[in-house]
Amino acid sequence: MNTGAGFYRNLQRLQERIWIRVLLSVIALGACAGYFIPILLFSYGAERDQSAIYEVLTGTEAETNQRKLRDTGKIYVDGRVFEVPPEFMPEIFDEEGTLTSPQLAVLIAMRPQVDSILSWAPRWLVMQPSTTWTVMCLLLLWLWLIIWIGLFVPFLITLVVTIVLYILTGWMGLTDLQWAIAGIGLLTFTFLLLIRLLLMVLAWPNQILAVAHTLIREASRTRLTLLFIIVILIMLPLLPLTLDPESHLRFQLQNFMSRSLEYTFALASIMTLLLACGTVAFEIRDRHIWHVMTKPVGHIQYLIGKWLGIVLLNACLLAVAGVSVFLYIQFLRTTSTSTGMAANEDRFIVAQELLAARSETRPTLQVLDEETIRLEIDRAISNDPAFARWKQDETLPMVREKMRRDFVETVERSQRSIPPGRNGQPGVGTFLFEGLDVAAQKQTPITLNYQFITMAADEHERYVAGFMFNRDKESVLLREYIPTVPQVVRIPSSLIQPDGTLEVTILNYFEPPPGRYYGQMFFEKGGLELLYKAGGFDANFVRVMLILLIKLGVLAALGVFFATFLNFPVACLTAFTIFIGGQMAPFLASSLEVYWPESTEKVDWQNVGQVVKWGFESSIRGLAQAMVFMLGAFGEYHPVSLLVEGRLVSWKSVLTSFLRLELIWGGLALVLGWVVLRSRQLAIYSGGQG
Repeated sequence: MNTGAGFYRNLQRLQERIWIRVLLSVIALGACAGYFIPILLFSYGAERDQSAIYEVLTGTEAETNQRKLRDTGKIYVDGRVFEVPPEFMPEIFDEEGTLTSPQLAVLIAMRPQVDSILSWAPRWLVMQPSTTWTVMCLLLLWLWLIIWIGLFVPFLITLVVTIVLYILTGWMGLTDLQWAIAGIGLLTFTFLLLIRLLLMVLAWPNQILAVAHTLIREASRTRLTLLFIIVILIMLPLLPLTLDPESHLRFQLQNFMSRSLEYTFALASIMTLLLACGTVAFEIRDRHIWHVMTKPVGHIQYLIGKWLGIVLLNACLLAVAGVSVFLYIQFLRTTSTSTGMAANEDRFIVAQELLAARSETRPTLQVLDEETIRLEIDRAISNDPAFARWKQDETLPMVREKMRRDFVETVERSQRSIPPGRNGQPGVGTFLFEGLDVAAQKQTPITLNYQFITMAADEHERYVAGFMFNRDKESVLLREYIPTVPQVVRIPSSLIQPDGTLEVTILNYFEPPPGRYYGQMFFEKGGLELLYKAGGFDANFVRVMLILLIKLGVLAALGVFFATFLNFPVACLTAFTIFIGGQMAPFLASSLEVYWPESTEKVDWQNVGQVVKWGFESSIRGLAQAMVFMLGAFGEYHPVSLLVEGRLVSWKSVLTSFLRLELIWGGLALVLGWVVLRSRQLAIYSGGQG
């Protein structure tokens, strides 16, 4: 035992020598460069080839080159030949011989070239130079931190133990568990590395940093906090084992992203509230805060320090979780349960639609001016005998507001409706999409998402709808749809007009029997939209993690605030109630659209039961409205669902979430906590600190 301890101490002293650290840093740099630079060179070359092939198939001589591809299965680019196997031709050409998916043709043509390097390099690095740069820089930074912080020997020990467990699980036949074991070891060590780095940074002499430094050290020793951290670090590598290996690749990715990020945020939220409430409430209860306030540390510095420590702890946790999730997503995207053309189609959807940052645009509908709406409401009131005893200006504002909302909804719904077919001709509805200039410039495929409702909305029925673009009858596409089920149509960006618009005409082929007037087809708000790729997945993922950190920062501020005047159990109960209310606020807002108490003119004020019912319903609506107003912003920002759908999370949303949540609500909570602490005069021996 003494020999082992002595050997460990000698290694520790050896790694502290400058020349050893410099040597290890150079070795780490050489290893990263030797592995990643060939991949980068190949990736950039493959990227140029992809662009060249796409240009050949869609450029000025596209028709000639497409005919050569259809007849010979070959694509000629600057003296080079790329082949497409004959079995894939029906998938990229339609019955009329038109190339329907040039992106898919490029993917198939490039496959032999990509496979040539896959024997020693993962596909997800080969096909994404930006991701390769990110991984290389992160790995090099990680190794340099290990070396210069003085954790190289513990890293070697962790690495040896992880390798031994990896080999043992493989020898036992638990191949799926091998990578989970390796992931648990690396994630745990990385988290400890970040905590060590954080403590070094917070050692700078400053009141706020000193409080944050103390909180992180205490959190690292608190069993409850450690429990949540350990659960997260173990859960993430084990989550891939819960995926259905037989499902499509896109569904596996969506399930993994949703589960991993949602579970991580939920566990981090619970940990944040418990830690924020406990660290302040227990120090007040045990009177430890007296010693802090007599340093002297101001009340506001104390609260900001507590909040900062919790936020930085969450930042470390989200950084480790984010890197783990991101890397596994990159690995998973290269696998597929399908074979042949289905596998290529699956990967194409993943690359172009799922692992992307897509912007959406919805059809431009007519907006009624307020004067037209007012005149329509006045006409309805004058024609309704129920309002005969009132003058128009005396009608209850609540009644007028409900009539206004119903009228606007009726007009909007009429614009979102397509009539049934008549006399062999389909019903027609035309919709204009604007602002598609970016999609036209990027030349990426556009996805038309639609969710139609018709008849009794029976999900066992199928109907036929047609899509015509820019009033060109040759462009009509026929699709079967199931009512209420979301479906997609992929269309080329070449259909976008020079002014950035695209006109989509929807054809309703359902024709009711003579004398019948049902069969109208319509879509709800958001039930018809165009999606196009506006950015990359990497930056989108980072923005999602930033918004999650901002939301955790708000929870930390709320927990600290409630603990300044409530004991630990009551503070936790209050904070968790606010948290749950914030998460439910969007659902409450939707419910309020249909939850209305009976109008006062219909209430029989002599009937006690009816009055009590009206008062109860009005109170419930008032409380729900107050909750939505106060907490709606917290629930509105749900970036994980956008990421799972491949939608863009913009920097604007990050900034607005910071301003609305962190700056306003979080800042207000800390200010109120400062007011409470000042009024309680906890530090009775201090003199005049603020």
